[in-house]
Amino acid sequence: AGPAGVIGALALAAFIGTGVWIYTNTNVWNDYRTSDDQERWLADYEKALLQYETAPRPTVVAVSLNLDLYPHEPRLEARGAYELENRTGAPLERVHLAFAESTEVIRADLPGARIEESFDRFNYRILRLDEPMAPGERRTLSFETRMHQRGFRNSGDMTAIVDNGTFLNSSEFTPSLGVTRAGLLQDRATRRKHGLPEELRPAPLEDVSAQGANYLRADWVLADISVTTEAGQTPIAPGYRVSDVTRDGRRTARFVTESPILHFFSVQSADYEIRRETYGETELAIYFDRQHPTNIDRMMTALRASLDYFEPNFSAYQFRQARIVEAPAYYAFAQSFPNTFAWGEGLGFIADFSDPEKVDYVTYVAAHEFAHQWWAHQIIGADMQGATVLSETLAQYSALMVMERMYGEAQIRKFLKYELDRYLRARGGEVLEELPLIRVENQPYIHYQKGGLVMYLLKDMIGEEAVNRALRRLLERYAFEDAPYPRSADLVEALRAEAGPEHEDLITDLFERITLYDVATREVEVTARPDGRFDVTVQVEARKMYADGQGVETDTPLSELFDVGLFAAEPGDAGFGPEDVILFEPRRIRSGAQPLPFPVDRRPLFVGVDPYNKRIDRNSNDNTRRVAAR
Repeated sequence: AGPAGVIGALALAAFIGTGVWIYTNTNVWNDYRTSDDQERWLADYEKALLQYETAPRPTVVAVSLNLDLYPHEPRLEARGAYELENRTGAPLERVHLAFAESTEVIRADLPGARIEESFDRFNYRILRLDEPMAPGERRTLSFETRMHQRGFRNSGDMTAIVDNGTFLNSSEFTPSLGVTRAGLLQDRATRRKHGLPEELRPAPLEDVSAQGANYLRADWVLADISVTTEAGQTPIAPGYRVSDVTRDGRRTARFVTESPILHFFSVQSADYEIRRETYGETELAIYFDRQHPTNIDRMMTALRASLDYFEPNFSAYQFRQARIVEAPAYYAFAQSFPNTFAWGEGLGFIADFSDPEKVDYVTYVAAHEFAHQWWAHQIIGADMQGATVLSETLAQYSALMVMERMYGEAQIRKFLKYELDRYLRARGGEVLEELPLIRVENQPYIHYQKGGLVMYLLKDMIGEEAVNRALRRLLERYAFEDAPYPRSADLVEALRAEAGPEHEDLITDLFERITLYDVATREVEVTARPDGRFDVTVQVEARKMYADGQGVETDTPLSELFDVGLFAAEPGDAGFGPEDVILFEPRRIRSGAQPLPFPVDRRPLFVGVDPYNKRIDRNSNDNTRRVAAR
């Protein structure tokens, strides 16, 4: 009774009202889905549709889109058309259309086609053509889709469209032609639980039939895309802006490509600050939130340095512009699309590099994503083992070369050690099997971390120009080409041709085996000579091993050239520079213990074998040793 009763009644009303509001949002306006529900959906999708993975499909040769974006709702209304061509070499009777699960399909029309089978739960349909498409024939598929969300979900709210910072991947609102494996269950125990085969692996390297598709399942297309958004925002899509009109509080920009691009692109929109610069014949631009200006100069410098290295060493850049576009921190990654690099704000826009000991990963990320304009957006690997070597590994190498030009080889040591340690940690957690680089199955610790180390060492051993000649040869043969798409074996063959027979074993060790080293600097003796010079003797102990996919190691004889360095400061420390290198030369290292003598003019403070961590050494911490005080 009294005030307590009033408070209690109000609290009960608030409790009931809040519960009704939450229930309405999560169960009425949206589907309530638990993690178990999501697993079950993915398992059922695979059981129902993976059988169509190899079904013949037409090629998309042109894409036109009109996109109406309402970031404050959030909502996207998409109208589009694909020009399809039958390049299968045989009459085509069916066309498979796959849409993202949460995308509403308003219509999808292909003249002379009817729905033969519809999997509504999975947003997938099979169209049967009344008159099969003849080889070389073209037809137009038109469609309308909608992305929207009302209220909030119990989990997985739509973050692609937000008030200020929309980032959409084209696969989210346009149809795919057939089934892909993207997003399917990977964990072996989970797959067993749902009655699936334990492993879902790509085609082996020897299966040349897999060269009929690239690993993104994306065709080379021409694009014409119009994006309409709020008047205060800047829309961005692939291609060059040919018109930009604001009317009645809405802004519409049209983008047209001049040459084919991969049918794999982003659309973004936000209230951006824009930094532009013309560098040679290329417009460089960075679109960013005005609250995040900290590293814009650093990014622009990295773009310039990337162009300076990639064009003379690989091939001409295929566009007249390169754009970094900030995305919300929901996306903790950067991703390269045609002439556009979408970049999450938490991955460098707000990073503090005032500490000179910190690795400049902003420059590295910018160079890596720019490099993908060659390695993915000119050459794209076949859908099989080793596919990502031709994209991620080569982008790693390219970024390392930009970093080396900017910071010098000695400072690269810090980054190489960071990558080496990440690779060693990750391989210990492999649940299936570690594979040689040439057979990598989209395992990031192999194609990123190991791949960068392998290519950097190869550059040292056979020469930077030899590596780049091989890459130019690959570009000349495969850039912008349709099937058959290249394999990682084509890269290795090109490298072998440039390296010569004397490096045959090296390339085998780097690409076709899992090769490990254990090299340590045990002792250092320094003796002053009467002439003012010093005799330095470095005691080294070394092993070389081959590992199988389960990590079982087998010793093998070692007789290879290793870098040996004597330094006046520790490599990689802040301020370390060329003046601190007393001696740096290759020496042959063999299995077991051995002394390495050196006469030098200055007394070293640090001595190391493979001091810049170019090889995959199981414990790189004992490569370099401080010289004991006199």
